[in-house]
Amino acid sequence: MLRSHLTRVKDYEYPPSIDFRYIPWMDIVRHVRFFVAVSDQLHFGHAADELGMAQPPLSQGIARLERHLGVRLFDRDARRVQLTAAGADLLPTARRLLADADSWVASGRAWRPRATLRFGIADDLLEGWGHVLQALAQEGWNPMPVVKPSTTLVHLAREGEVDVALVRHPVITDGLLTGEVVSAPAHLECADPSTPANDLPVAVPPRGAHPPAHDQLVDALARSGHPATVVELETAQERRAWVAAGRAAALVATPRPPGPPEPPGPHPIEIRLRLVTGPLSVRRSRLDVSDLMGHLQELL
Repeated sequence: MLRSHLTRVKDYEYPPSIDFRYIPWMDIVRHVRFFVAVSDQLHFGHAADELGMAQPPLSQGIARLERHLGVRLFDRDARRVQLTAAGADLLPTARRLLADADSWVASGRAWRPRATLRFGIADDLLEGWGHVLQALAQEGWNPMPVVKPSTTLVHLAREGEVDVALVRHPVITDGLLTGEVVSAPAHLECADPSTPANDLPVAVPPRGAHPPAHDQLVDALARSGHPATVVELETAQERRAWVAAGRAAALVATPRPPGPPEPPGPHPIEIRLRLVTGPLSVRRSRLDVSDLMGHLQELL
């Protein structure tokens, strides 16, 4: 029956003792492992011991591999076993094939589903912080943004429902691991660049959502020369709609350029931020955010 799969290549003479047959169902990795073991030992009995098998199946496997390749791999007689020229040429590739196969199996056994990083971001910080989310995505953290008020995100971090959150400071962070407080520069933007930002109120969340951060922002606006008028809108979508309609200005964070910080202007608008993550008791075991917190601190 095997003869029906006989394949010969023109203009190539195989050694008389090699009955060349292409056997597509052959376990090539297993047979190459036979070949490497015999090459290392140059003794079929010793190679069989190394592989944990009897010698006759090993000899049959080598003969089967030689038929599959159409070349003799070993010269053997009653006293010795030697690699042929073909066997010596094919041995380095055989070793690489086995190393790759072992590495592939190890990778498969070690594979685990990639965890999603539940990354909280305060709903009044959406503008200007896209570079943080982009960096997380590019570095393989698979971020899933959770957009909520800062006080809500602190609660979610404490309950283990977000992994890391970027929130407005000050907030109550008892029991949480926190990063350093960062003062980030910000500026006002209008839909119509020709409209002076000071002529429009600033779209902000309701004061009741986060009174300390709200009051600090109003003070910062006043110090910068803005009349400190604000319009309190419940959702980020509402705030964006008011800005797009020319009815309000948006407060946009300005990422700091790399290098030493530039001297601040006379009355810059700044917002204060910090990173928070939940206590060890609520963190997911497959997601180590300790190093990530330090990395994110640098991005801020």
